[in-house]
Amino acid sequence: MKGLLRGIGYFLLYMVFTIAVQIALSIVIAQIAAGTGVAGQTEIEDFVNKNILGMTIVSGLLTVLCLYLMFKIPKKDIRNEWNLNGFDLLNLIKACLMSFSLSSVISLLTLNVDIENSRLIAASAQYYSSKVPFMGTILMILNLLVIAPLAEELALRGIVYTRIEKELKPIVAIIVSAVLFGLMHFMAGGIILVAGATIMGLAFGLLMYKYKSLQICIIAHICANLPDFIYSKERFASSDLKIGLVGVFSVVLLAALFWIFSERELNHHSK
Repeated sequence: MKGLLRGIGYFLLYMVFTIAVQIALSIVIAQIAAGTGVAGQTEIEDFVNKNILGMTIVSGLLTVLCLYLMFKIPKKDIRNEWNLNGFDLLNLIKACLMSFSLSSVISLLTLNVDIENSRLIAASAQYYSSKVPFMGTILMILNLLVIAPLAEELALRGIVYTRIEKELKPIVAIIVSAVLFGLMHFMAGGIILVAGATIMGLAFGLLMYKYKSLQICIIAHICANLPDFIYSKERFASSDLKIGLVGVFSVVLLAALFWIFSERELNHHSK
């Protein structure tokens, strides 16, 4: 029970720190706006929203740094604490295939759902690109394919999962870390995003259980975020195309799961 409470405690610390940083950055951006002549509360809020992508990146970087120092200063063995173990290339391919196909199914099924945070991030990226060509795209890639997977996997699978698994059964660590992973996305996209993130969290937890490698979870998370750059309402407006792709990726997902958790693999894992 102590491991469960400790894992949840680390998660709450992670969330409080992240929210505090974002609030502080919002205040700083608002002050910059006022200092540059932006007048009116609505205009200042609009300026802050235009910079939400930059704030998200800075917040993620500071969160990773904070988590690192939290374990490094007491001189803990970070490699052992976070399961920073090596991995086999074939296992990485399996993990990436599973995470990408599962994320594709979820993305396609929720393609028409309007998520406010996604709109704000997209608008912010366009704002940056209007100032410097392709800057918004570069920042989106940095956020979705580097910082978010690193920060979220470090917190949920590297810390929360490992704290719980030390004292309880792996299934408890998988479920709790997945539920917390889902809940942390509530403000970003409501119940739909929570459900999708929870399902993805279960997949990442299974990968951590199977391969005992945070690196695999981080790279699999990167693959899971790739559909954000591939699928859009404009490109996949045809329901027939969406249904066809959902069917294809569902088959790929089942094949990947069978490949990962086949009898031979399970026997090898238990030796």
